Amino acid sequence: MRSSRLLPVADSTTNQIDHIIAAVIERGNDDNREETDDYSALRESFEVRKLVIFQLYDSYFPPKRHEHELQLITLLVDAVVAHPTATFLVGAAAGGIIGNASYDILKQLLSRIIRRFKPVNRSYSCFKEIENNADKLMRFFKGRHQAGTREICKALDVEPGKIEPLLMLFGFSRRWKGKRWIWTIPHILRVNRLRKRK
Repeated sequence: MRSSRLLPVADSTTNQIDHIIAAVIERGNDDNREETDDYSALRESFEVRKLVIFQLYDSYFPPKRHEHELQLITLLVDAVVAHPTATFLVGAAAGGIIGNASYDILKQLLSRIIRRFKPVNRSYSCFKEIENNADKLMRFFKGRHQAGTREICKALDVEPGKIEPLLMLFGFSRRWKGKRWIWTIPHILRVNRLRKRK
């Protein structure tokens, strides 16, 4: 027997579902599959930014979570995404410095948070872990331009849930190859490395 209290909510949700699907059918939908997720572009979208924020929050901050931690993660992600990474990297390449502006911004802000949180051990250790994993990740990709999720996690001794949101945040690309995800450094870094070799 169904509860009559749930029916108005279900009816409202059903109407919204029907409305969304009807709008998609009316305007048409691009059914072509993309082979690669380019997070240097995707991370600017509201949905992907929120995904990265909540993955970092869920992976690095154990229960009982606190609102200030979510606020700080949101500020970090928004600051990294808002920075004109490509412009920075082109200038850096001209000066002979090959780096990742996203990482540099994250590192700078994390250092400040970690310094300020020294008296609050729980928050300090969570943000410190993000910093440590970001450092490991950048060192791992210093000598290569792509790697599979399993390979990265095994080399860093870190679970995928803690690495994947950082890869997205840093603007890596991800493509499905066989039965695994392959992560590739941001396009501008690949171009700069090729130029440096010549």
